[in-house]
Amino acid sequence: MFAYCCIVRASIGNFFVCRYAKTPAGKGFSGYLVLVAPKLKHVQIMTDASHIRLPQKIRYRIVFNRSGRLNKRGEGLVQIECQQGRRRCYFSTGIHLEPRYWRDGQVIDHELARDLNVLLRRRRIDIERVELGFMLRDVPVTLHTLREAISEQTTPTAQLTDFGRTIIEQSDRRDVTKANYRTMLNDIDRFRRGVRVDEVDYPFVVKYDQWLKDAQVAHNTRVGRLRLLRAVLNEAVKRDLISRNPFDRYHVEGMTARKGHLTEAHLRAMERLKLTGREAQVRDAFLFCCYTGIRHGDLLRLTTANIRDGWLRLTTNKTGCAVAVPMDALFEGRALDILNRYHCDPKQLTRGTTNSQANRTLHDLVRRARISTGERITFHTSRHTFASLLLLRGMPVTTVQRLLGHQKVQTTQIYAEVTEQTIRNDAVRLGKPSARKGR
Repeated sequence: MFAYCCIVRASIGNFFVCRYAKTPAGKGFSGYLVLVAPKLKHVQIMTDASHIRLPQKIRYRIVFNRSGRLNKRGEGLVQIECQQGRRRCYFSTGIHLEPRYWRDGQVIDHELARDLNVLLRRRRIDIERVELGFMLRDVPVTLHTLREAISEQTTPTAQLTDFGRTIIEQSDRRDVTKANYRTMLNDIDRFRRGVRVDEVDYPFVVKYDQWLKDAQVAHNTRVGRLRLLRAVLNEAVKRDLISRNPFDRYHVEGMTARKGHLTEAHLRAMERLKLTGREAQVRDAFLFCCYTGIRHGDLLRLTTANIRDGWLRLTTNKTGCAVAVPMDALFEGRALDILNRYHCDPKQLTRGTTNSQANRTLHDLVRRARISTGERITFHTSRHTFASLLLLRGMPVTTVQRLLGHQKVQTTQIYAEVTEQTIRNDAVRLGKPSARKGR
């Protein structure tokens, strides 16, 4: 059963307004929706709208033991019935009661009767709020739409974290990326637990950003989480859950340059350390990453199958990009020299060492080599070192991008600031009188 409607269209300034006034099906039009607004220039009332049919408003009620069957404890299930015309669907409340505790649509004579009735009413209101959320955006709602939205947590009134987790798990994003989204959503839970999708507005974004700053989250990490939240809200816009992404008006800062790279002199100092056993293994693994640019996680996945004819070939775990590194042509083939000491088997280079254990050992080795950069040196520093040294040697940034497996050249350009500083230093040195005498 559907109801006909009339449509009022009004041109107000630069806005176009379209609203509906429902009338009984088959009865013609019983009234019109009147718009009163300043600068109302034109109103067009379409009285012939017989070709337009909208779903009826859904009716809700709380029902008990609809199936007529009790469980082993002699209890029946309480459900929310949703009726639209002759069609019905049901949502479980998860509440089971003995028949003696139910009468006239409510719980009676139960020690928790008051609380249970409040809970049931809230559940009914929550479901109806989903329908009204669609209606406020002029989106027709059917029972199928309602059930799908509630089951998939894709409703305006769904909690932001529930919606986000549903979207992420249904996506084809990589596991590492999904883990980053989960971390961001956990942050949202700590910042404002229970916030709904339709409650996320510009002030919410501003306060969340400030909360991250107050928590002393690193700049790049904070920017990354804001970008992930923006992506989740873009999904909400696509599904008509919100009309506009609040990030459209909020500027997210860019990533800052990464620091903590080592110089070639630092690497020579590491090579000169007299080490044996696990310390030598950690040192060599770190230097191998400095000369190939791979992440520690990818290093742990390497096998002899990834090494062929002087090339290291792999698909990165983080981005899924195919990377090919000519080890024999970079840094005088030092990466191959390291592999040869381990019989060309990468597994021997990393055997029995986790990232955290390796970083603890590396911290001690850096101290013994008297290396000081002003930044904490970790295994990931090797990746920064690889990129920085290649740029210092004049390799094009797009080539470095391919070697690192970056999807965007902008990510690689972060390291270009090192080269710019070096150019400035060289220019100052060449401008001194002692340099001009040789002209």
